Amino acid sequence: MLIAIEGIDGSGKTTVAEFLKNRLIEIGYEVILLKEPTDSPWGRKIKESYSSRLSPEEELELFLKDREYDAKENIIPALEKGMVVIMDRYYYSTIAYQGALGFDTEELRDRNEKIAPKPDLLIVLDLPPEKALKRVKKRGEPNEFEKSEYLRKVREIFLSIPEAVVVDADRETEEVKKEVLEKVIEVLERNEKHREK
Repeated sequence: MLIAIEGIDGSGKTTVAEFLKNRLIEIGYEVILLKEPTDSPWGRKIKESYSSRLSPEEELELFLKDREYDAKENIIPALEKGMVVIMDRYYYSTIAYQGALGFDTEELRDRNEKIAPKPDLLIVLDLPPEKALKRVKKRGEPNEFEKSEYLRKVREIFLSIPEAVVVDADRETEEVKKEVLEKVIEVLERNEKHREK
């Protein structure tokens, strides 16, 4: 099973993804947690560019190359072994963040789905940008990806994705974790029943 955890910066993706991995392992699943961008040469270039932005076109090409690498080297092999793969950010981030820069969201989806498998479950942690930025400021200075108006557009795109299961992240972390775990277990059990048939 492939699970994507998405949302704007500061919405709690990494915290929720780590919790989910640990809980599923406790329950008895084999789990791998992957984070994008990766540490591939393309992923490293993206991370280095956070302080001084590349052109949107260059950035998009790097994201696509990095994701293609991640799919081939990590995601597909883990799924073939029957593992649960949790993505801390996935191609929906490219759709939302690059879409907010003016790229066509359908074209972005199309290009990504040619190189990366579709997830069985997409969870979007939803948080108003003002609150997200407060959280981000606690971690240090917000980067270019984290400006309020831009994040508003990004959030709108995330919320418009038809298959997204939206979880209100503007609550106590424990409540958010509990809801996400319930939704994941529901899909895992449904998949297992389906396989038994």
